[in-house]
Amino acid sequence: MLERLAKMLPRLVPAAPVAGASRPASPAAGTRSRTALDARIGIGPARGSARTRAASGLSNIQALRGLAAAMVLVHHAAIYAHLLRGADRPLPTFDTLMGLWGVSIFFAISGFLMAGLVVRDRPLVFLSHRISRIFPTYLAVAALFAALFAGLGLSVGGLTPLSLSLAPAGPRSYALNVEWTLVYETSFYVGLFLVACIGLARRITPLATLWLGLLTAAFLLLPEGSRDTVQPPLHLLPVTAACVPFAGGLLLPRLIAAGRFPPAAGLLALPVCAACFVVEKDVARWLGGVAAVLLVGATASGRQIREEGAVSRAVLGLGNASYVLYLVHAPMLVLTAWALPARWSGLAYGLTAVAASLGLAALLGPLDVALYRALRRRIDAASPTILKRGLALYLLLFVGCAVWGSVETARDDWRESRARAALAALPPETWTSRALATSAISNQGIALPASVQGALEGIERLSPIEAMVTAFAYDPAQPKRTFLLALHCSGRLIRLDRPRRARKDLAPRLGLENSGHRIGYRMPIPAEACEADSAPVAVVVDTKGRMAVLTATPAP
Repeated sequence: MLERLAKMLPRLVPAAPVAGASRPASPAAGTRSRTALDARIGIGPARGSARTRAASGLSNIQALRGLAAAMVLVHHAAIYAHLLRGADRPLPTFDTLMGLWGVSIFFAISGFLMAGLVVRDRPLVFLSHRISRIFPTYLAVAALFAALFAGLGLSVGGLTPLSLSLAPAGPRSYALNVEWTLVYETSFYVGLFLVACIGLARRITPLATLWLGLLTAAFLLLPEGSRDTVQPPLHLLPVTAACVPFAGGLLLPRLIAAGRFPPAAGLLALPVCAACFVVEKDVARWLGGVAAVLLVGATASGRQIREEGAVSRAVLGLGNASYVLYLVHAPMLVLTAWALPARWSGLAYGLTAVAASLGLAALLGPLDVALYRALRRRIDAASPTILKRGLALYLLLFVGCAVWGSVETARDDWRESRARAALAALPPETWTSRALATSAISNQGIALPASVQGALEGIERLSPIEAMVTAFAYDPAQPKRTFLLALHCSGRLIRLDRPRRARKDLAPRLGLENSGHRIGYRMPIPAEACEADSAPVAVVVDTKGRMAVLTATPAP
């Protein structure tokens, strides 16, 4: 299959100009400043050596990258201080918007640069460069922290093929807890590669305009839960609000080159950002995307900063290390919380965690840049046959994981909707006690068979704001039967979740020695959700709406 796919790529990929090839000159493109800007962003004749990149000369973009990474770092520092240390968030709306704006800036920068690179580079080279920029450093950092967490006895998730593939596969657990943006980035790159393959790379501006129109229509027509999800399946990713800054960024090179985007236009980002404080989060993500595009456009078209003086060097150095900083900061926040004494204040923890994240990024940033440059040189020197085979393998894995995960997500969503409908069909007072729930389920004739075994093992408080529910459910008569767990406290549904653990510790007791079937639940809930209820009601539900109330027993 791989050979067959590799042989198809030459027919899919049209002949494209290599770096340095000229495009027809526009009658209105006679000024020196416009020619220089075109060369910098990759939409015109490239000058200098073949090593010149699309971002050459755009030092402001590097500084903006550093700012975006710092904004995300501050946002997560506030979140983790709250989650892990019980610290107050003095300005929760502001720090939340900082994270949203930071990610939007990253996407807008990416769209701006990719619009030039997809025209300048051959499709095979374009996607090969993008893969080599994302995956080697990501996988190395994920392996580093997985080993470190395992050595310290801390839990780590997301080490599955679906998660590590960075394919759009719906809600997943990730090793570094920040990968959702990389899922978007890799999807954007594959999409642009396909656009280039069918000969439409030079139609990026009208395509991006159509995409923005589609995003607007989707925002107006889709349910709220679908238009602002940050972990969408394959079929929803192109219409989620997070795509707005990337699609807008694709328009910037042509607008700037045509003189239609003066640097002063960036001032419009200020009122747009201010509006984010008074609207819902899904609208704020849209507005934040618009503000990011305005800011990136003003940054790229304005006078570039020079690497002169300690401050400029530090700002540009932070930009160069921004990718590594983005990858390492979340696990570093967890490690810092684990290492620091509990008596330390939230502010002291936050400052220490930020400093530790910046320090590690400063150490690893140069290695990341050197690795990418080395891989890029090898890609540039590789034969088309090698690139075709490598990309055929990557595309096969990417599409396979995306389809696999998206189908699984759709199936889980269907099961959850069926379970919620079955639970809602019973009177609300049913869930105020186990006895009432058992009686109502029996009277309605929707009880699961007596062969089902299960228990609510406990609700453990993990932090001042989070608790963890552990339970299991299994039917030895039908080992492949899957249940959803619904937890009610004080008659209110707190959360509905699917099994996520194989529970090998229960194998001897339940006869599961040869089964890898997931029967265990580990479900996070707000810490205060069940504090007032001494006897929460845990119910398992199958896809046909049949139920069973779990007994409350300690974990074995």
